[in-house]
Amino acid sequence: MHASLHRLLNWLRAVHEPEHLASKAAYLGRFSVVATVITAGFVACTWIWDYALDPASIGETVWLRAAQSAAVLLLAAVMWMNPTGWMARTGLFLVPAFVQITFIEVLDRLDGGASYGLGGFLYFFVFVPFIAQAQSLRFNAVLLAFLAVFPSILVTLELGARLDLTVYNAYVWMVYGPVVLILALLEHLIDQVHTQHNLLKDQADTDALTGIPNRRYLFEHAEQLIAHSFASGKPVALLLLDIDHFKDINDRYGHACGDSVLKQVAEQLQRCSRGSDLVARLGGEEFVIVLPGVDTDCARARAKRIGRTIAEHRFEAGSSGMPPVSITISTGYASATPDENPRRLLELVEQADTGLYLAKQRGRNRVEAVDSPRAQPV
Repeated sequence: MHASLHRLLNWLRAVHEPEHLASKAAYLGRFSVVATVITAGFVACTWIWDYALDPASIGETVWLRAAQSAAVLLLAAVMWMNPTGWMARTGLFLVPAFVQITFIEVLDRLDGGASYGLGGFLYFFVFVPFIAQAQSLRFNAVLLAFLAVFPSILVTLELGARLDLTVYNAYVWMVYGPVVLILALLEHLIDQVHTQHNLLKDQADTDALTGIPNRRYLFEHAEQLIAHSFASGKPVALLLLDIDHFKDINDRYGHACGDSVLKQVAEQLQRCSRGSDLVARLGGEEFVIVLPGVDTDCARARAKRIGRTIAEHRFEAGSSGMPPVSITISTGYASATPDENPRRLLELVEQADTGLYLAKQRGRNRVEAVDSPRAQPV
């Protein structure tokens, strides 16, 4: 029992974390707006019930129904701008309260309205959870409790029709618990969707073998790094690194060894990088490092330092009994400054690739750029 309670409390904390609430608003913000518009349409049509109950009094109530519908549409407009902002949250209390006040007034004007209206208060226990779906579970539970209590307060203060509060409370509170439990179930489903979404996103953006960002992630996010660096008045550099004679490693030691080397190279590149750098696997044995705020000279120095680190490291072969493997890398680099014509990521990759070709051509284990005057051994 204690363990179950602990899990429940942890879950309640998790579904009220800012990240979860932000994702919930993103998933369900527009849904809530559409649900609110549908609710406004429903409220606008309730004059049909009024007419069926007391045709003679319809002229006294139809304008109240129109006012209710207009208020709900106004709430939809506020939620369209920001479904979880303070105005939307305030409106989710004020608008249903206004509808309840005017509904009591409608019942007061209809012959037999007090008896007819008992079930009518359950409308909001049907519609409000949909209207407020983008809000937190705690918010919804409090909102529904407020809507359950508010008519009793009005009637007790003799501000509306004399409803039978015993029957009213039996209706409303019998519904309250199941509705909140259903909302909790929906919250659980949303939490599962959010978790699966993040998992799929991580899988889509992460190289399965090395665990670092893949080509897709690189081309989606590196442009932002470049733009941010330029906006700050700083240069940006890019390193394109390739493991020398990688095919020989696979042929001599097997693909399991090659995979192990790739994973370890990725680890070394991350250790040699700053938190602001972006390290990604471009494909095969090629890796990319985007260096925001780094000029040409610093990029060359960083590339040579990384090359020495890789050359001095002994890589585990991945199989017991096999000796460590020594490797080297060749690197091409490119850079750009804010005062140059803005360069896209693809241009920097192409320039660095030309430098990498030069490094391979000039003997490997080199750091080269397009305009390298001569070979620059690591």
